[in-house]
Formats: sequence, C-alpha cells, structure tokens
Amino acid sequence: MTRNALHSRLAEEASSCTISGIDALSFQPGTLANEDRYRIEEWALPDGKWQILPIFDGHGAGIEAVEFVQTMLPFTIKNRLMAEVQKHQNAIITDSKIAESLIESIRQVDEHIQQGILSLFPSNTQLDDLLDDDIRSAILDPDSAEGNSRIEVLRAITGTTALVALIDPRRGIHLASLGDCDAVLGCESNLGWDATFLSSRHNCSNTEEVTRIQQEHPDEPECVDTTSKRVLGLIAVTRAMGDMLFKLPAFFASRVAPLSCPPIHPNYDVKGLAARNHTPPYISNTADIVHIPPPAVQSSLTTQRRLLILASDGLSNLFSPIEQLAEIGPRLCEAATSDVAANKAVNVLWDALTDVSGENLYASMVSGEYGSRVDDTTVIVCPL
Repeated sequence: MTRNALHSRLAEEASSCTISGIDALSFQPGTLANEDRYRIEEWALPDGKWQILPIFDGHGAGIEAVEFVQTMLPFTIKNRLMAEVQKHQNAIITDSKIAESLIESIRQVDEHIQQGILSLFPSNTQLDDLLDDDIRSAILDPDSAEGNSRIEVLRAITGTTALVALIDPRRGIHLASLGDCDAVLGCESNLGWDATFLSSRHNCSNTEEVTRIQQEHPDEPECVDTTSKRVLGLIAVTRAMGDMLFKLPAFFASRVAPLSCPPIHPNYDVKGLAARNHTPPYISNTADIVHIPPPAVQSSLTTQRRLLILASDGLSNLFSPIEQLAEIGPRLCEAATSDVAANKAVNVLWDALTDVSGENLYASMVSGEYGSRVDDTTVIVCPL
C-alpha cells in the first residue's frame, strides 16, 4: 500500500474531521473500545465568539464517566460564562473569573458524579451494617434486562482525565487540566517553530504530585506506590474526574465495586485498594489553570503562525522514550503543517507513528504484524 493510501486509510480509521477550521481525530486500531472523547464547540455569547476544545481520556474499563463528562462539562462551563457575561452587562470577563469558572465547573460535574452514588445509600455511619443483598438492591438498575448496575454506580467506578482549552473572543487561551493529556502552543517565526508545553502531567511520574499526595496523607506509605507509580497501588493519574473508589470511603471499593455489574475488570485490585484507603480523597478534582494572553500585533519579521495542539497521552506514548519534550513540541508543529492540504491532526498522528528509522508503524498495524497495544490517541489542532 502506498504512503498516500496508508495516510488516507489512517484518516478514515481515526474518524478525522474538520470543524470550524479545527482538525481532530481519535484513534484506536485494536479490538478494544476507544475510551477517549473530545468536543469542538463554538458559542456566540453576547461578548463575542468563544471556542471550547476539551479532550477526555476515559479509564477504569468503562465509558460511563467519560460519556457523562464530555456532555455535561462544556454545558456547565457555558452556563457559568453566560451568567458572568450577564452579571457584568456584557463587559469583558476577567481572566481570574474565567479561571474560577473552569475550576468550579469541573468540580461541580465531579461532585454530581459523587452525589449520584452516595444518594443510593444511607449515611456513612450506617454503611457497615448493610448486607450484600442490601447493596445489590441499592445498585441494581431496575430497567436493565441484563441485571446491570445503575448508571450512577458505573459513572462513579470509572473515570476520566480532562484537558479543556477555552479560547475567548480576543483569542486568549484558558487551559484547565486534570490528568496527563498534553497541550502545546506553537509559534512560528523565520527561525522555525518554537513550542511550549502548557499543561502539567498529573501522574505518579511527577514528583510534585507524589509529594502533594504524601503530604496530604502523612503516615500512609502506601498512598503512592513509588515502584509501580500508582496511587493506592492502582492508578497512574493523580487528578481526574469520577474514580470515586479513590475519593470515597473504602466501603465503596470493598463492598460496592465487587457487586457491580458488569463486573469490574479482573486486573483492578479493589480489595487491595480498599485496604490502603484510610483518609480519602487520594485523587484530586482541582484543575491546574494556565492563561495565555492574546498575541500582541506582530511584524512580518516575527511570529507568522500560531497553533494549539491538544492530545491525550496516547500520542506521547508513541514517541521514543529518549525524545525530550523540547524536541517533541517543535516536531508536532512541523508535522501539523507539513501537508497544507491534509488534516493537521492526521499529519501529527502520522508523524508520531513514524519510528526513528523512518518506517511508519501504521503499515504493520494494517497488516496485523504490529504486536504491541496502542493506547487510545486523540488529537486536536487549532490554528490561532
């Protein structure tokens, strides 16, 4: 198969699209369901046009949390912004208010998931008195012919990261991040592309995050397994939405999760998690916020183009471990703009699938010769 044919097939398999000039895709070549989600929306608010570009990387062997968040979070953010615009009589919303709207919207949606499962049970003081049959009755979806658990339970025991880029009418960027997705801002000049990683990776490879959790849970050496790099020995990310087994008392991991249906993934050691869960929460729902102001007027000799590239961690997993962020950022921007006629997100993914020898791994995926699992990979490329 020719390079062009493979490139076209990759674009189709990744369901690439262009919405309002923004290119996107989500790719999973294996037999597993893709648990990544993304949105591209434009809002005509009284103060001008806003754009929101979130990526959500679902986990926990289920899509219930990520499906809920991808619908509810943009809606919640929009409503908060509308309220701010109306409160200030259509004046420009301050950057601090935008940051507050993002943080509180994420927290509100996450707390909705939490309240959903808590509402099925009596107060915490009575939880230990419940029999297994009481729990089964509480979590059973009465409308499920298969005997599945209520959606409130499935949302709570699954989870998702969140990377939300909000672009205001003046082209300022407001970025909210939970988890380990990446945001890259590229600025082109006559000297080439300069790229900055805007987001932090909230996972157990980040020593600042590990230290934060250890300080929040003193005298609990198992709060983070520094060998496997997992919170409570089980999950790599340190901030996320959903994942209530890490945020609620051990009862939910020890008693509720084992009785949920569909059964929890066999690799998910909920008993071990429950044994290490003493002072929840261990995973945070507080987003990091980064603000990039609108660019100043540039002369023809300085900045020419700007790109915002957002990606789930599946993209970075495709790069060689020896490649540094300082090298990857400009490479992503160069790849995105390498073929002006093609979808920029497909260009990025194609480049990431090209190994150090120049061979593109997608050819071996198509032929069935590629033996490794490929993580769900979502990419959004937004010209600014």
